[in-house]
Amino acid sequence: MNSFKRTMTAVGTAVVIAAVGALAAPAASAAVPAARQAALAADPEAKSAAIALPAAWVRQNQNNQFIVFVDAKASAPSRVEVRLAGTDKVVAVVDQLTYVDMGPSESGGPVVDWYEGDKQPLVLADVGDYELDVYAKDGTTEVSRRNAGRFTHAIDARIEAKSSRQEFSLDALDTQVTGTVTAVHPRTGERLPMTSAKIAARLGDGRADGWSDAQGKFTITVAALGTEKTLTHTVALASGGTEVPVTTPATIRAQKSTLTLTPTAPLTARYGTAVPVRGSLTRLADDGTVKPAAGRNVAASGAGKATASTGPDGSYTLLPPLLRTGSLGVSVQDAWLLGDGTRTATVAKVTHTTKVMEEKLVATDKYGGLTFSGKVTVDGITSQQAPIQIQFQYYPGKWVTRQSFTVPYNKTFTVKVTQPSSQYPSDGWRVYTPGTSNIGPSTGTQVLRQTRAATQITDERSGSSYVTKGEQLSVSAVLKTSTPGGFVPYPGQKVRYYFRPSPDSAWKEMGTSVSGADGAVSKKFTAQTSGYWRIRFVDADANHLVSRGPERRVRVTR
Repeated sequence: MNSFKRTMTAVGTAVVIAAVGALAAPAASAAVPAARQAALAADPEAKSAAIALPAAWVRQNQNNQFIVFVDAKASAPSRVEVRLAGTDKVVAVVDQLTYVDMGPSESGGPVVDWYEGDKQPLVLADVGDYELDVYAKDGTTEVSRRNAGRFTHAIDARIEAKSSRQEFSLDALDTQVTGTVTAVHPRTGERLPMTSAKIAARLGDGRADGWSDAQGKFTITVAALGTEKTLTHTVALASGGTEVPVTTPATIRAQKSTLTLTPTAPLTARYGTAVPVRGSLTRLADDGTVKPAAGRNVAASGAGKATASTGPDGSYTLLPPLLRTGSLGVSVQDAWLLGDGTRTATVAKVTHTTKVMEEKLVATDKYGGLTFSGKVTVDGITSQQAPIQIQFQYYPGKWVTRQSFTVPYNKTFTVKVTQPSSQYPSDGWRVYTPGTSNIGPSTGTQVLRQTRAATQITDERSGSSYVTKGEQLSVSAVLKTSTPGGFVPYPGQKVRYYFRPSPDSAWKEMGTSVSGADGAVSKKFTAQTSGYWRIRFVDADANHLVSRGPERRVRVTR
């Protein structure tokens, strides 16, 4: 038997805490009519509601008093009665419930509203679990919802428990938890057993609840599901959280297993199609016998990926879509079993793979336009269209699609694309097909390079931003060209100067000049009117791209 002990303090919206000595006898508003007590004794289940009645809960205020809340999503309540859990003993009545409407939530969700008994805070004399009964009027008849909520009143609650098992296997999933729960009495300060306290025992993903008796003792049988990857064993008050639940070590004792794989001949399949891979799985039970390992997980990896669960007889069928040739491994993926290694099948051929062929950069123009040609072949007969992408390399290994289109497989295509903007430099291009669900993508495509060098106009100036009409205005810049070592001055090239008076008017050429040895260009003009100036390099040869400088505004004053 494994023993474990931990101090727990109940917290949360459904679990309330009070300081020792802070509680007194029930207030006058909480008095229970004698007639109601007699009715409960005669008919403990009371009358079932013919109309929808809401749920209720309790929260603690700053004065260690307990406030009743009722959901406003159903019929309006007339009162709430508080009972000691598991009994018909009513200890308080709240019949002054104020409707609170907070309107829609901040995120635009539904209206948030409830009923609140803040005018009749509860002062409970004893620790323990309490249940809330909600009453409402259905015409002239009173209807009720018994146990519409539950909460625990506990001061320094403690659970001491023993678990009958620490190690668990597929043949031993359950354990019996026994223990006691105590709390400090609010008036005397004496630690006493908690009666009718709801206790939750958890083992992995399994859970079972129990209740303490008059001596605070409980016995709960809880079982793991046998599907967990790890096990945690906890015991706590069920009606809310605890600061530190009682925990005990719980480990999985994995059983030895034996895996078989049916395929013996090398596999051949069309790209992306699933090929059945079958076999069986057995386990060595705790009693030494070999049994089918039912409901356990096996997985395929490598040339294709898939998972499956074994049937009642331990058989499995994996359906991995095959994506490449090579090894297809099958192994046990289960924390409750010790796998005996990976079984391997061979994928000898995957058909309907693709290849990009004869790709070329056919032509370029000075504005950055690129004309590509090529074709995509597939090693199987298909009438499908080939999805093709023209991509540029933003940086090594990072490809960005510039244009997408489709053409028939095995047919030569020609397509023109535009150069990306200067903020997305193109370090090479490629023709690529992403494939489809049953036709493979292309691999190892050739990198094609732009044959024209980029140019740029930098350091553009137009003198002062303000100039008097009739004065000389100097517009200047530097023309550069791209080389493997970076941008360098580009001398001996004609540039053109343009002007427009407003952003929505057309550009007008105002003159030309030739770049010097340092790439500098400059020209003087007579200021006539306010507007925008720009320098363009548009007379590029077959080895260079055109470029344009930024706009600069000049205000002409009189």
